[in-house]
Amino acid sequence: MNKPRPEWLDWMEKICFRCLLVSFGILCFWAGGILFADALILSIHGKFLGIGESDLSRFEYDAKIIHYQFLGYFKLGAMMLFFIPWLVLRFSRGK
Repeated sequence: MNKPRPEWLDWMEKICFRCLLVSFGILCFWAGGILFADALILSIHGKFLGIGESDLSRFEYDAKIIHYQFLGYFKLGAMMLFFIPWLVLRFSRGK
């Protein structure tokens, strides 16, 4: 006989899915900002780091590489922390 699934597992499944959606929303917003407003973002970061306008062109390539690298880390983290647990909880339901 199948035992009923505890309610907290359903709750955790919903939380993981919602966190996954929020994570990918942040990821899309961040990637859109890098694609469409890269000059604005780079100038803001340059001001924070004390990089003058004359050196901003040298900083631009490195900043884009760093942003793309952190986008990958963020996506990997979202997959590991939310997508994989959601899949496990989703497919571990007993019917």
